[in-house]
Amino acid sequence: MPHDTMASPDETVTHPRRDVDPLGAAMITVGAMIGSGIFYTPAEVARRAGSTARALAVWTAGALLSLLGAFCVAELGAAIPTTGGMYVYLRRAYGTFTAFLFGWSMLAVLVPSSVAFFAGVTARHLAPALGLPETFVTVGVVALVAGVNVWGVRAAAGLQSATALAKYAGLAVVAVAAFVADPATVAAAASAPAPSEPMGAWEASLAAVVPVLWAYDGWVDVTSVAGEVRDPGRVVPRALIAGTLAVGAVYLLVVAGYHHALGTGALAASRAPGNDLGVALAGGIGLRLMAALVALSTFGGCVIGMLTGTRVVAAMGQDGAFFPALGTLSARGTPSRAIVLTAALAVAYALSSRLGQLAEMFVVGAWPFYGLTAIATMILRRREPALARPFRTPLYPWSVLGFLAAIAVMLVSFTRTTPVPTLVSFAVIATAIPVYGVMRLRARASGR
Repeated sequence: MPHDTMASPDETVTHPRRDVDPLGAAMITVGAMIGSGIFYTPAEVARRAGSTARALAVWTAGALLSLLGAFCVAELGAAIPTTGGMYVYLRRAYGTFTAFLFGWSMLAVLVPSSVAFFAGVTARHLAPALGLPETFVTVGVVALVAGVNVWGVRAAAGLQSATALAKYAGLAVVAVAAFVADPATVAAAASAPAPSEPMGAWEASLAAVVPVLWAYDGWVDVTSVAGEVRDPGRVVPRALIAGTLAVGAVYLLVVAGYHHALGTGALAASRAPGNDLGVALAGGIGLRLMAALVALSTFGGCVIGMLTGTRVVAAMGQDGAFFPALGTLSARGTPSRAIVLTAALAVAYALSSRLGQLAEMFVVGAWPFYGLTAIATMILRRREPALARPFRTPLYPWSVLGFLAAIAVMLVSFTRTTPVPTLVSFAVIATAIPVYGVMRLRARASGR
């Protein structure tokens, strides 16, 4: 099927440049995982867990479950080092329909809503200092991130690496400062009542796992740019696993620091534990520094969302599942049209007054596809035993089965506690069905 019929003179369908080096690949994993969650989620987990030991156990479990997912995806990323990541794996294992469901979810909801959410949080912290309207700054952030991504993957990956390193270092400093601080003094400064009685141990831990898995989310993103990574068979698995371990380690240190400095009671009652800790440690300066770290983290989330998410959209265009023009690459080797479309949708989401609720509502939609991707590891082992696999999933098949069990538990828990957002999320994914039918009819009518 021709893919360049709608391309402009400066665009062509070709193989992307391999401009992402090993450090850049690892930083994509780190940057994708570290967003705004670590600054807010520890309070929610403390409320649900009810004790420091249980909260730390839940955060440890979240890190291990994310690592299991990274193990599964690492095998596929090394064996099929193609830009598009999960979209490509789902298509290879299940066919075009399942892959289209995922690609449509990424294009219509998951990527633009997350970029818009991160841009909005960034603007909330920057707008007062700039003296500009928050909406104006939000749109400006989206435009800046899109522009960098259109310019080239090397520029986008470089910016992503710089922000990832900076926010990782910032989190490490926060953890050290929290441990050095006098816990009695800090806890007194962060005035907050004690939390209510926790649920039963099992139910509380189950409820707390959900926000923790969200905070760790993003470990899969580097596979979306595997076709642009140097020596992907070796680098992609290392980036996935090393990045996940690195983020898990710093998250555990930061969470332990929160509990040490604020105390579990004050942490559980806090609405913005990062701000509370910043004020308690250094007053107004601490609050401003913490706000800057949050803005840096969410800005990095915008960069990585645009960098990796648009590759899924481009893969849909390149294989003819969606408009072929979206798969064309510019002279700089970037899917510029997919980037522009994603940015436009992100702006539309950003102008919605219910952006926060939308971001929370749709994030659960990605998890069934994580499960299908894990199963794809098993399917392709049986169907394509001769496929070269530079990396094999450790502890196979138990690691895959454990990851699938965790996803099932998370989805059941989320459906029980928030049924309406779950149903809305899956309903939006289901809109892919008529769109898929239209695209198939269009392809048949054009003789493709």
